[in-house]
Amino acid sequence: MMYEDSSLLATRITRLVQALSTGVYERDRAFKLCLLAALTGESVFLLGPPGIGKSLIARRIMHAFEEGSAFEYLMNRFSTPEELFGPLSIQALKDEGRYVRLTEGYLPEASVVFLDEIWKAGPAILNTLLTVVNEKVYRNGNQTLQVPMRLLITASNELPDGDSSLEPLYDRMLLRVYADRVSQKQHFKVMVGDSSDMYSDPVPAGLKITEQEYREWKEGVKAVSLPDSCFEKIYQLKTLVEERQEEHPELDLYVSDRRWKKSVSLLKASAFFNGRMTVSPTDILILRNCLWRDLPTRELIQTVMGQYAKEVAFEQSDMRQQLLFLHAELDRLAHTRAEALMPRTVKTSSLRGERYELDLNEANLEPRAGVGEMAVLLPLLAQTPLHQDLDEPTAMVRVAATELQKLVAHGEGTVPGFINDHDTQSYAIKLALDANHHLVLKDVANREIPVAALGPWPVSRLTRQEWEEQLAALTLQTDQLEQQLMDQRAMFNRTMPHNFIDTDLTDMVTESLDDLTEQMHRLRQSMDSAERLWQTIQCSYDAQ
Repeated sequence: MMYEDSSLLATRITRLVQALSTGVYERDRAFKLCLLAALTGESVFLLGPPGIGKSLIARRIMHAFEEGSAFEYLMNRFSTPEELFGPLSIQALKDEGRYVRLTEGYLPEASVVFLDEIWKAGPAILNTLLTVVNEKVYRNGNQTLQVPMRLLITASNELPDGDSSLEPLYDRMLLRVYADRVSQKQHFKVMVGDSSDMYSDPVPAGLKITEQEYREWKEGVKAVSLPDSCFEKIYQLKTLVEERQEEHPELDLYVSDRRWKKSVSLLKASAFFNGRMTVSPTDILILRNCLWRDLPTRELIQTVMGQYAKEVAFEQSDMRQQLLFLHAELDRLAHTRAEALMPRTVKTSSLRGERYELDLNEANLEPRAGVGEMAVLLPLLAQTPLHQDLDEPTAMVRVAATELQKLVAHGEGTVPGFINDHDTQSYAIKLALDANHHLVLKDVANREIPVAALGPWPVSRLTRQEWEEQLAALTLQTDQLEQQLMDQRAMFNRTMPHNFIDTDLTDMVTESLDDLTEQMHRLRQSMDSAERLWQTIQCSYDAQ
């Protein structure tokens, strides 16, 4: 069931965030997350120095709704419950003997609540506030009142200390946002020169959220599904966080089960307000703002979320491993073929010492006037050109057999020869024996390229068929991996642009997918090159 056209809903949220942040610089993240929290009934903790607009954020979020009221209060160590929850009703106490508060205009009747310097509150306030946050009720005497609070924003320029009495409330602050002073020069210039009323309502009437919409959207969020694949990614992220905690025991990186559970509800809301009914791996990136406790753990969570964005979110690490595996298997197959097709070298001993001779007994030597018999050598690996004057791949090389044997006996050197079909132009061909005393060509990059001496097939048809089947299997796996990469990129693109995720994280995803695409392109080139090379080798042997 759709509660509004999905694309229209996502666009409306985008426009609403833009309106809320009008004239306020470098606070986009705070407005996005506070709006999301308001739409889901969650709480936000703003950490930052004084004078950076924390109260302004809270007041503006109130303007996102067509109806409702706001309550804000600056806490101090002498604050009393009366200042937040309302004064005692003297009349009710005198006439009826009831201990009740007059809550009109106070926190129990507000839609958006902003409590600054929250950690200065005393136990009486904290305990009552905890009940309000947990149950959305306020117990006023013998009455239990439903609290209309959609959003609680707490703020401070410090974090709660080790006092356990503060920890329960802090853990209920699902979203945690760090805000600092305006840093960019141009933003600072416009800010100090702006004389407009920053507390005026910046939201057009048509963008405001009605009470009916709010209720319908809350029901819509409940219908959003969490796919098993996304659960697995959340669990991977949980494992990464726990591993970092083990590596850094001096940090307090504990994340409660309650926080994980409520975070999943937040992910569903993130999907819904981006026009989707299914949680995506992109939505999980919002947990960057849920898992840290203090500034040191914030830095660590930043690192963990970066790792998730680059390696886990869209299977990048798995696909990278598959790419490495396919490259290795292709290389293994090429070297297996090369070892089987390379001509043997025979070691001989004489008074002059040991030397090697190439076994050309089975080779088909081509006679050439003025040169004598020529051996035809076939490169067995893809290579750059053998000569700087040629930019084409080398299919075969012809060199004089006697000159070749002299070079083999010497161990390395250069001999004149013909490359491919260039029979009228000879080139200086570099050859050598490798560490295993196999004959190799050297290309312009000085890479060693094993060669075969053209003659009868040195391996059976069955062996050649097995090689072809292995190459076909690698090609199929490459096709499947390429399709997987395309599917993952399409899945990511369908979630963009995102209303709540920081662009630095989505940029990490984009860059990692771009890198995989480039690696896939190189693998495809290597695979195509291997297929062409094998066809060339087959044609050369079969054409004799």
